[in-house]
Amino acid sequence: MEHTPFTPQERVESLKAGGLSAGVATFVFAILLAINEGLAQWPIADSRLIGSWISLSGSLVSVAISGLLFGVTYRYAIRQDTNPQLKSGVVLAFSLVRGLAQVDTGFGITDTVLPFVLMAVESWVVFSCDRIVLDQSLQRGWLKPFVIPSCA
Repeated sequence: MEHTPFTPQERVESLKAGGLSAGVATFVFAILLAINEGLAQWPIADSRLIGSWISLSGSLVSVAISGLLFGVTYRYAIRQDTNPQLKSGVVLAFSLVRGLAQVDTGFGITDTVLPFVLMAVESWVVFSCDRIVLDQSLQRGWLKPFVIPSCA
């Protein structure tokens, strides 16, 4: 039987990292959304705007799933490495994938791309905040880094 570093304990740590990252991503996205829309303009009881709530819910679910995947991937990618370029590269990769999809969608919908570019920047902000929280959690021992046992 082959020895694998992906033990049940490692998977639990990855789920913890993913859950934490999903929560942070959703929270940061909600703050950015509140800033963009203005709290006074949020539709609370207007039945005509039910589509807006459905769209908002879809966006929150999307960012939560992206955050979960980011947290798991980040933990596996950085392991015990302290290289800031590696850490920034993971953030940039996730930001570009999510952000460029939004920009591409913008090109298909309208000639005005600026709002979609701003959404791409929001993705970078969300994943950067995720990185900060994950790094702090790893430093404080709340999360354990992924470790590959040495082959002897």
